[in-house]
Amino acid sequence: MTPEDLSNKIEKQNFDFYLSQMMKNVPDDIDKRQGAIIYDALAPAAMVMAQQSLSLSNIVRETYLKTADGEFLDYRAVEHGTSRQLATATQAKAKFLDNSGQPIDNVEVGDRFASLGDTPIFYKVIKINADLTGMLEAEEVGTRPNGYFGQILPVTPNDILSWAEIVEVSIPAKDNETDEHLRNRLLSTDSWIAYGGNITEYLDMLSKIPAVGSAQVYPVWNGGGTVKLVVLDNDLMPASSELLTQVKNEIDPPDSEGLGYGLAPIDHTVTVVAPEPITIDISTKIEVDVQRDIEVLQPKILNAIADYFHLKRIAWSELNKSTGRGYALTIYRSQILSAIMKVDGVVNAKIPTLNGIDDDIALKFDNDVSQLPIVGTVVLNG
Repeated sequence: MTPEDLSNKIEKQNFDFYLSQMMKNVPDDIDKRQGAIIYDALAPAAMVMAQQSLSLSNIVRETYLKTADGEFLDYRAVEHGTSRQLATATQAKAKFLDNSGQPIDNVEVGDRFASLGDTPIFYKVIKINADLTGMLEAEEVGTRPNGYFGQILPVTPNDILSWAEIVEVSIPAKDNETDEHLRNRLLSTDSWIAYGGNITEYLDMLSKIPAVGSAQVYPVWNGGGTVKLVVLDNDLMPASSELLTQVKNEIDPPDSEGLGYGLAPIDHTVTVVAPEPITIDISTKIEVDVQRDIEVLQPKILNAIADYFHLKRIAWSELNKSTGRGYALTIYRSQILSAIMKVDGVVNAKIPTLNGIDDDIALKFDNDVSQLPIVGTVVLNG
């Protein structure tokens, strides 16, 4: 019997169950109907016992990793030497211009800005770059600021500023880890112990850097003691230069490479790079239900293709765990076709071409390059 089965069995011991059990011990010559004295005397006790059954059922669920949730799952995580990964704050690059369109130099660290809209996102300047652009950090955590680009308004007064704009999300944020993701992490069994600078230890180091979404590890990629980390951000896209710098400083600071001042073991020289994005253009012909409009279905088809590529990037992030040093990832035309056919309203489709070629695309992984698939232009019925 599983914890869920036991919990469900206990829940079935409700008000009617307990009242029936007690009524069985009452002589039949006594009135047991609702409103009778004996019924009114036993009903409150049956209600309390039913509530206790619900409490006991909940205790059973929250006792085991497979069924615990929320705060109780957090307690179980602590028992396993880890904790829920908390939401982080978006970091974005912004430019600040005067009325002639030239960069200004009087924006300072600590100045505040806000996005447009009914529910603005507030930002704080955390760094001024050499080109007078600035790094902003959202004052709220979570992924909402990841999608904002464009004009921002000064909250801190600035008489010279005429235009401010977010031009790049340099380090995307992530939301609080979900119960399901935390549960899977706690229940997963690692084949290797993180120790002595092995692949598992580097993956463990990177998992503790909130801005890192995933990574691949290439040991001894350029001779003994060298390690290459290929890093994705929280959107599973190639890491920005800011994120690469942050990871390098934490793992193996550039001014003391191999000396053990970062997380990397002594004598390990660590190179941190982003993968090479491979843009894949897709062309196909589709047929939709006569009662449906292709213009209405097109966004759904594009989303289905984007979801397929996102799953492929998730698979990219799992390569270290599943195959060790062997890497292989292919974009299959048949799988893209399957994703399109699952869109409600699409009745037929031709197997697509990828970058103008009637063939699947196998991504390259070696010591020199690690490729990441990005969906490009999608042409339907072109």
